[in-house]
Amino acid sequence: MESLPTRFKFFLILLTSSALLLLGWNILHTDWNRTLLIQVLIFGIIGIASESLPVALPKGGYVTVSYPIFLSALILFPMGVTLAVMALSGLFIFGKVASEEPFYKRIFNASQYVLSLAGASQVINFFKLSSVQFDLRSIISYLIVASVFMAINTILVSTALGLILHKSPWSIWLSNFRWSVPNTIALVPLGFLLALLYNNWGALGLFLLFIPFLAFRHAFQLYVDMRENYLSTVEALVQALEAKDTYTSGHSERVGKLVVAMAEAIKMSEDKIQSLKYAAVLHDVGKIGVSEIILNKEGKLMDSEWEAIRSHPIIGQTIIKGIKFLYDIGNVVRYHHERYDGKGYPDGIQGSEIPLESRIIAVADTYDAITSDRSYRKGRTHEEALEELKRVSGTQLDPELVEIFCKVVTDELAQSVSANRVQIA
Repeated sequence: MESLPTRFKFFLILLTSSALLLLGWNILHTDWNRTLLIQVLIFGIIGIASESLPVALPKGGYVTVSYPIFLSALILFPMGVTLAVMALSGLFIFGKVASEEPFYKRIFNASQYVLSLAGASQVINFFKLSSVQFDLRSIISYLIVASVFMAINTILVSTALGLILHKSPWSIWLSNFRWSVPNTIALVPLGFLLALLYNNWGALGLFLLFIPFLAFRHAFQLYVDMRENYLSTVEALVQALEAKDTYTSGHSERVGKLVVAMAEAIKMSEDKIQSLKYAAVLHDVGKIGVSEIILNKEGKLMDSEWEAIRSHPIIGQTIIKGIKFLYDIGNVVRYHHERYDGKGYPDGIQGSEIPLESRIIAVADTYDAITSDRSYRKGRTHEEALEELKRVSGTQLDPELVEIFCKVVTDELAQSVSANRVQIA
């Protein structure tokens, strides 16, 4: 935990302190009896089991199917019972996730669960819902309760991840949680049904929903895996290219990182950044259709060989068109060698006619080409590369993007050097 940012540590202390105060207050003001203790035990065990089977999100953090369990506990029990269940579920987990997750993360999870549920309980108090009720007003109220819980929960997690990763909490929310909202909302009726079954059937009712819980968790995991497999497909195509062109090994990955930094600097939306990253990683995939002899030739290329090289953006677009989830980035790949002054290839378009994403890739691609070793020359320094970018700004490259790139890359390099000094110290 020592390596964590100071701002996150303060945030965690504030979160934990607030949660402890709420938890302690509600436990002390609950009229405990044997039945309530059994309810804590039953729902605590189910909550712990659910938290021990999380689904990892693409950019950090986890989601679980414990959401309906917490929602049903909120509907059924006094706040002392409900918050105790939440705290137990966050702190006491088992299995693989327990061995991999630092204890401070458990404290964070337990704390944000307590605070999220405490906020949602105010909605229940507002609507004066005292028991499980099956009527239109109550169902609408439960939906509002669930929405408030989900909102507080995702805001706290996004803020924490933002502080750790030095990114905007809003961008974290967009990339990690926005697309999961429909899946989470789909769990709301399950939480209500769980409360209804427990109210009428007791513990037996919980077991009736055990299999649907596992099925939903499995379906959610498959959905996340599918999104991750997209990038794996992209990386496989790039590996096929780099097996042919030995001198561009790692080039596509580096360009991908550079364009993401630029896209974040100009406040591009998270969805567009993701598409841009795919396009950047695949920008040279068309070279698969170019002879290895030409790609690795050390001497001067003949005109026919240059024509073969210049065909790779069109070949790349053709390849990408055949992959459904990548279809939209075909034009970005096609135009990444167009010049700002209209003297590029394959179509000779200029200025704003060139897609913004293609212009971003062109800047990053040029920088990496200058700084990388080639068969016919040694890579140049960072400072020399920036000078060259400025020289071709307005002719080969978009001048505004060159200016942004120079600032972003210089800042990133400075941060990298600073981080290395800290590690050495």
